[in-house]
Amino acid sequence: MKKLEVVLKFIKHIVWGLILQGILFILIGILIFMYPDLLGMLVGIGLVVSGLLAFVLAIKVNKYSSFKFNV
Repeated sequence: MKKLEVVLKFIKHIVWGLILQGILFILIGILIFMYPDLLGMLVGIGLVVSGLLAFVLAIKVNKYSSFKFNV
């Protein structure tokens, strides 16, 4: 049962990171339509935040990589 909990927590972290990234890009897309002059700045902010989210997600997922599963 412990292995299943670890896998489910692993999947939960991945899904949560993808949801946050999707929301971020939707908001940035809306802001680009509203303020096209800020395109460069908004894309830069989006990429930085997306990179930080990916880094945090990688740290969370890495703590589960030490588990070995036998199928």
